[in-house]
Amino acid sequence: MSGRTQFWLGAVMVAVAVGILVGGLVAPRAVYSQDAGEGRSGNYALVASNLAGSRSKTQIIYVVDDRNEAVYVIEASASKASRAEMRDYVDLRELGTRLQMRRAKQEEAANKRKK
Repeated sequence: MSGRTQFWLGAVMVAVAVGILVGGLVAPRAVYSQDAGEGRSGNYALVASNLAGSRSKTQIIYVVDDRNEAVYVIEASASKASRAEMRDYVDLRELGTRLQMRRAKQEEAANKRKK
């Protein structure tokens, strides 16, 4: 290999290395849970994990369903003998409606007291 070929090959390799380095700094990859992978699949998001469960050696996992506007609370164990259990289901639309109705009643009661 001649010196000229080595020079151009080295220049291309340096340009590629700098491009990869600068590309990672300018436009970094998304956080792992935002990728379409284990943590996020477009419709579901893993909100929190590694929270202690109600039983020993279990953890609570919160999963948000974007399409149905719901939150699933699941208790799971690392051991293969035990199965994951769904502990709770929260419909976010229903919860929002109840909170708005409660706020309206509180405001109405406050307005009555003012008069």
